[in-house]
Amino acid sequence: MLIQLLDNITGKWAMQWIVIWFICGVIALSAGFWLTTDHTTLDMFYLGVSFVGLVCVVSLSFRKNVMGNGLGMAATAGEVVVQATSGAVGLMLAPLFNFFTHVYGIFYWSKHTDPDGDMIPKSANKAVWLITAVFIILGLALFPTVNSLLASYGYAVVEDDNSKFLGFISFFWINVIAFVLSITAQAAMILRYSFNWWLWIIVNFVWLIVNLMSGNYIFAIQTMIYQINAFIGLYEWQRSEQS
Repeated sequence: MLIQLLDNITGKWAMQWIVIWFICGVIALSAGFWLTTDHTTLDMFYLGVSFVGLVCVVSLSFRKNVMGNGLGMAATAGEVVVQATSGAVGLMLAPLFNFFTHVYGIFYWSKHTDPDGDMIPKSANKAVWLITAVFIILGLALFPTVNSLLASYGYAVVEDDNSKFLGFISFFWINVIAFVLSITAQAAMILRYSFNWWLWIIVNFVWLIVNLMSGNYIFAIQTMIYQINAFIGLYEWQRSEQS
């Protein structure tokens, strides 16, 4: 029953699903904007960037190169502007990284497409899984040192304010895990590995905690919308992958 539903969503009902998902996303983000922000120019700009992001992520989940990576470039450029104008210069690093991966992806994906023009995902062998695991471990180990170095220049990615989630889990480390995993997931996606969606599912869960703890409810709403898309993307890519 569930498999049949997913087959339909990623097949004959794909356009209807995309439209319904996008409309629900716009409504949820708009509600978050009106109820939780001061409606400043920056807030309105980010809302617009979020709408572009919706089209971007759903295009990526359905393996559309120009719409996915092209709008990914636009969305991440917008996020850079948002973070820069709000003074969070350290938080510019992740969208800057994502911007350049989308630039690479738009050319790389175009070389690996099926007759319909959709990117062909590939499955990961044991070596790729091992490299990914090592990258994550090294990233988590080195991040505090790198972050401290960046902080000395005024570019700290995560501030350590000693706050705790549920009273015992460091909010700093939750942010670190989210940052490292998101960078890894983005790289895996651009390299066409279908397992990237497993990472995004974990990332979205972690970011939801971060956003709720920081009172950033519009981001929390966006994360839940993205999470639904991540499950669809996982099924679509694994169904279409080529070793």
